[in-house]
Amino acid sequence: MKNRLSSQIRFGLTIITLIFGLGFMTGCNRAPQQGLPGGSAPAVIEIWYTLQGAEADNLNKQLQLIMDQHPEVLLQAKAIPEEQLAGLTYQAQAGGEGPEIFIASQQTLTKLYAQGALAAVDAQGDAFTGLVSPYRYGDKVYAQPWLTDIPLLYYRTDGVQPPPNLTYWIETKGVMAIPSLNSNLLGLWWNGQGGKLVNGASLTLDDPANLLFLQQLQAWRDAKILRVDPNPQALFTNKEAVYMIAPASQAPALTQANIPWGSIPLSNLLGGQGQGLAGSTLGIANSSIKTTDALKPLIKSVEEALLKPEVEGVFAQAGSHFPASVAYYQTPEGQKGVAPQVAESLNKLWPLTGDALEWKLLPLQDTAWQKAWGGTAPQDALTQAQTEATKIAAAK
Repeated sequence: MKNRLSSQIRFGLTIITLIFGLGFMTGCNRAPQQGLPGGSAPAVIEIWYTLQGAEADNLNKQLQLIMDQHPEVLLQAKAIPEEQLAGLTYQAQAGGEGPEIFIASQQTLTKLYAQGALAAVDAQGDAFTGLVSPYRYGDKVYAQPWLTDIPLLYYRTDGVQPPPNLTYWIETKGVMAIPSLNSNLLGLWWNGQGGKLVNGASLTLDDPANLLFLQQLQAWRDAKILRVDPNPQALFTNKEAVYMIAPASQAPALTQANIPWGSIPLSNLLGGQGQGLAGSTLGIANSSIKTTDALKPLIKSVEEALLKPEVEGVFAQAGSHFPASVAYYQTPEGQKGVAPQVAESLNKLWPLTGDALEWKLLPLQDTAWQKAWGGTAPQDALTQAQTEATKIAAAK
């Protein structure tokens, strides 16, 4: 009886040992749950960005907040110089590496798209249509606009009133300073008076309306009411110019310099006509090779967290850009300072899609303007631009 009882005890201990052993092995082999103690590591999402200074600091703070709210992701941010981003991305993606998310200028994101580095973006924002258009290719959007800037017309309130139209400015002969002759600054006045680069399938850089505008530029130069200077604010500060076309983000610097100033949208001088181009614009995009099905929802959640109007507003406080979000300008903060003028201007952007031929032609027109400013006959400058445009169209 005693031997029989010992056998039963030994058998029971063996069963218990087996149960614990199997439980331990099962626990080791079970896939841990993300975000739980002892679970698997969170998904790593790498972000390459070109922001600097206060904007870069804000980005890192926002990414930490996102990780606090989403323990299932680990965000690793890396600052890359703007001029190096496209090249480094090409090298990284050749080896199957690189970031999941890019934050860079419109020009750099355009380069990344051209080299096949971007995937269509799933994240949804509420940016102005004219800001989204440059990232649209066919029926897909490859980046979401995030932060932007737009030129405004500044005037000294201690010397002049805001000009109601171009004619008033010309007749009163108030000097206007601009940093350079280009379509980003003057494009709205150009196309608001009928300027165009393409008419259907025809190239029209030498169109009569373009010639008329170029002759206007020369007339303003000869009358000494338009000055091109790399530092227009210096002329504005010293009262050598009573008007200035400059980015909206320059407004705080004018206030800090104790300059009495006001501002209006450029379209005001054409009775609301014309469509302009945005200034410095940053967008958010994701990688064509790192955007896997498993990571798509996580990438989308991170991008949409950054695209919230209140988050874009935090970056606006750094003073270098304004939010691309329409909703931001409906908030109390979006009604302060020059923000309403920014919103009005962004609502009148020229909605050129990313594959529009005009993007390749605008630099040719800028060159024609600069040549004519330097003394080339306007018709000759435009004829040369038309010839170059024909070559570009033929190579397309």
